[in-house]
Order: sequence, then structure tokens, then C-alpha cells
Amino acid sequence: MKLLRPIYWLVFTFALATAGAEPPVSVLEAVKSQQLTTTAHGNGRDQLVLTLRNPAQTALEVALPAGAVAHGTATDSRVVSLRAVSTNVPPQGAVDITLPVAALSSQNPLRAGAFILTGETEPRLAGLLSALADQPDAPRATAQLAAFCLLEDITFLRWRQFLGTTEAQSTPAEITLAIDALGLLRVAAPERKFALAADSDLKLRALRNPWSRAKAMVVYGLDLGDGAVPPDVRQLLHTSVGDNCPICRQRTLLEDRPGAP
Repeated sequence: MKLLRPIYWLVFTFALATAGAEPPVSVLEAVKSQQLTTTAHGNGRDQLVLTLRNPAQTALEVALPAGAVAHGTATDSRVVSLRAVSTNVPPQGAVDITLPVAALSSQNPLRAGAFILTGETEPRLAGLLSALADQPDAPRATAQLAAFCLLEDITFLRWRQFLGTTEAQSTPAEITLAIDALGLLRVAAPERKFALAADSDLKLRALRNPWSRAKAMVVYGLDLGDGAVPPDVRQLLHTSVGDNCPICRQRTLLEDRPGAP
């Protein structure tokens, strides 16, 4: 029993140390109670930088949940945060937070300007935000396409127009991104049918594309045959260097290690 006492003491000491720790304050609540002031700037599509200023003499731990909506002040653009973030704002200091966001309308113009953080949410994206919670690899374009499917049931042609694509034929990278988005939607809204999935040309090109063929067969409910193990529909596909897929993320981690070539 004596040997166990140090362990009990460590547990008890840790409990005392953490018992008084204050949970993070909601950014919106902190602004409402005038503990913080905020400004935000974005491009109406995939960029939003939130500046938090703390006028107090003590630091403030704050958090912003995924799904927070911001409105443009000069346009009707609305964007939604894709991930929860938290930070410590130093006393009488300021912190910039770059939020991963998605547009809530394909009509959002690509225009830099000021935004205001609101207390609004978009319930139709709840399943997608939940699916993205443990997917740090998901590029914003993939999440954006999935969001438009849930909000507008966007077609592949309309998506390419949103991107400003001018080529007559879709590229392998565009095809792969669409299949990744359909994989996310299989998790976020398995009961829904989407125009993107019904596009016969996209399906044909995805099944011919070596990057996306195996995952496309799973997404479209086709048999891989020969006892092949189907890929996880949530696994992101590699399209190009730096596309934020698991391969590129692992390469970046290795390159950042001390002594890496």
C-alpha cells in the first residue's frame, strides 16, 4: 500500500492544479460582455482573418466553434468556419486567427473586405462539420464543394463555373476533388441524393481516372472484384504536390524535422 501512495498523491496534486483552470470563453460571449473586441477581413470565399483584442490586464482563453457564420459588411457574402479554434489573447494585446471557411452561397463574389462575426449557424451543414472534425487533411475546396451540395445541390458544371474554370474538359485534379467531396457526403448525409453524384460524365471520367478509380467505385456502389479491399470513402486522394492530402502532410512533417535534407 505504501508504494501506491505517491501515485495517489500525484493524482490528487494534478486534480488540485486543474480544478481551478477556467474553460475557454466563447469569442461571441467575450465580445458581448466587452471582454474582447473583434475585427475580421476576408475574400468572401475561403479566407477569413479574425483579429481579437484584449483590453484587460489579464490574459483571456477563448474558443470559437466550427459553424460560426460571418457576414460581409459591403456585400451579401456569408461564410462559415469549418473548424473549431481556440487561442490565448494576451493582456492588452491582440491575436490574429486565420479561420478555414467556406462560402455559404456560390454567388459570393471573390472580393476582399470587412466581415462581422455573428451568432448565426447553418443547420444544413451540421453533418459535414462533424465529418470534418477529425479530417485535418481535407482541403478547403473539397469541403466547399461538399457544402454547396448540401446547400444548393450544385452540379459539377456549376462548380467549375464557380472556380472560374475555362477549359472545355475537366482536369484529373477536378475529378478527384469531386470524388473526395462525394466521399465526405456519404458520411455527412448518407440518406441524400445529389446532382453531383448523378452526373454521368463525371462518373465516367472518375472511373477512368487512375487517381480516383477505386474510390469512385465505392462511391458509386460498384464491385471492385477479385476480393479487393475497398478504400475508405473519407480517405483523401493525392492529386498534386502540396494538395494537403495525407501523403503531402507526411512529407511536410518529415521535411520540418531537424536534419532533414
